[in-house]
Amino acid sequence: MSDTIEQSHIDAALALLTGNPALGPSRVFDSLVPNPTPDINLGWLLVYSRVAWPRDGLGTGLDAVQDTVTTTLTCHCAAATVKAARVIGMQVRSSLLGVRPTVPGRNCGLIKTANNPDPPVRDESLGYAVFDLILEFDFSTTA
Repeated sequence: MSDTIEQSHIDAALALLTGNPALGPSRVFDSLVPNPTPDINLGWLLVYSRVAWPRDGLGTGLDAVQDTVTTTLTCHCAAATVKAARVIGMQVRSSLLGVRPTVPGRNCGLIKTANNPDPPVRDESLGYAVFDLILEFDFSTTA
């Protein structure tokens, strides 16, 4: 098993998001928004990823090796207005939902919605309004 398997899963998901022309690599950030903060009028997507290896025999092969990996993507769709945050959310959904990512050496399942989103949350900690719509998706792979 490779030490880079978790990063391979994250990279596969981020590639789907940055490959969307409406988002692109300049508006999709992996776990950290750059400094200086991008223009909120254009909005951006901040993605937190978690790769989990199920326990208690779930996803364990006949050889007793853990075969299944589940990747969860928490997507923060940030924009200057509620409508703009929703538009980013729609682009995220169209990039991920029902797509089968490609992870070398793995059999990938379809990406599914992992939660029902709450309404966008208003945050003024930057000195101006930022609306944050949080969407969560996950997918599983096996060896």
